Amino acid sequence: MKEVNAVGRTQGQAPGRTLTLLALTLLAACDPGMTVRQINSFVESENAAATAIPKISIEVKTTHQLIGESWYRPQITATNSSDIPVTITSVELIAGSTTFQNRPRAAKDYPVNLPAHSTVPLDVDFRFNDGMYVEKVFRNPGELRIHYSSQQGAGLARITVARGHLNAK
Repeated sequence: MKEVNAVGRTQGQAPGRTLTLLALTLLAACDPGMTVRQINSFVESENAAATAIPKISIEVKTTHQLIGESWYRPQITATNSSDIPVTITSVELIAGSTTFQNRPRAAKDYPVNLPAHSTVPLDVDFRFNDGMYVEKVFRNPGELRIHYSSQQGAGLARITVARGHLNAK
């Protein structure tokens, strides 16, 4: 026989309700999520006299983030399908009127050598200032700029990244 407490409930119901209420509170307190994904890319040479622009492609993997996060760390791979070796010198993110500098985990990661007909991952880590969160930074599409040099001169790969729904691929 179960004991009944002063409010007419059997003992054992209160802990279950407390756990359920706690779980619902935690779920309600979570930030909604979003994705940041690549829209397009464009490679250009800064040397107008260059006759052979290296064939570089950049792939930015879609990230799934909470809107309140103050960082953006996409997985990026650079592919050089040309016969010309390339050196990637830096990566930056332009969002609105703000330029965010890449802060790779190890300073020795740049410059990155990208031999002809090869693919390499890039160490990219952007940290936003106080009050700047991924939701604000990507309110409008941003641009990743990958600066590189080759025997043909300096170049720039520009990749547009934009926010999307959490379940976007």
